[in-house]
Amino acid sequence: MATTKLAVGLLAVLFLTVNGASYVQNADEEYNKNFYGQKIGTFVQDVPLADIRGEVFAAADRAIWVQKFRLNVPSDCTSVVFLVGEKGGAAVQPDGGGVPVKDNKNSIELASVDNANFTLNLPIELEDVAWLSVYCRNTNETLASVVFNDVETPTPLELNEVFKGEHRVESERVVIVDHQTVFIQNLQYDGQGPATWFIAGNVLPVTSNGATKLSNQDGVFDYGTLPSYLPARNVTVQFPRDASVFEFDWLSLYCTQIHFNFDDVKLPTP
Repeated sequence: MATTKLAVGLLAVLFLTVNGASYVQNADEEYNKNFYGQKIGTFVQDVPLADIRGEVFAAADRAIWVQKFRLNVPSDCTSVVFLVGEKGGAAVQPDGGGVPVKDNKNSIELASVDNANFTLNLPIELEDVAWLSVYCRNTNETLASVVFNDVETPTPLELNEVFKGEHRVESERVVIVDHQTVFIQNLQYDGQGPATWFIAGNVLPVTSNGATKLSNQDGVFDYGTLPSYLPARNVTVQFPRDASVFEFDWLSLYCTQIHFNFDDVKLPTP
């Protein structure tokens, strides 16, 4: 989906609440500046026996999203880590001169994984990163790497769709705040669905089969059904730690008991 510039006349200032913290977003300057979900690249393998695959996306000013990551640690590697190199630094090309990055389990040492999705928090600013590598420290080998070319820090993206459906479902703006957070402005819903969730998925027509359950308005994932949003209220929806907007085609307000899609919005494809 292409980004959509904000129409003239929209409010310039939008108040968002994420994890209980409010902040002001200047829409004219900060929204849709950089396409949210820029794909940085895929891992290029340097050592065949390592069997490394995965895609890397820009997630925040100091974070990247790694998707469908596979690592088969070679038998001769006893210490494997993620390293990042800084632009203008001594390590121009991927090598052992980078800075170690902790993985999603807060560990520097990597183990064999298959089809893993996770956020990597960077020790430097995203726009200062030259490359990311998977490095074997005991053999001094770069097993695989991704080069960061013309990567920009993503900004919140306002979708060009809103919610509007049965049971008084209606909203104003729908905004991707970051790769795991969606803000829905002035959402209405009468709360009559017996087992209504926010879900995200890829299958069409929209269904809960194979979909991922998202948080409710309080950031809770283990809930039975969404409450009434009457009067309308701002709602912030969180994705699970191992999921991201990059993986899905749509977000829906969906009753899982009667299999009814109150309405959905399309998510941008990186």
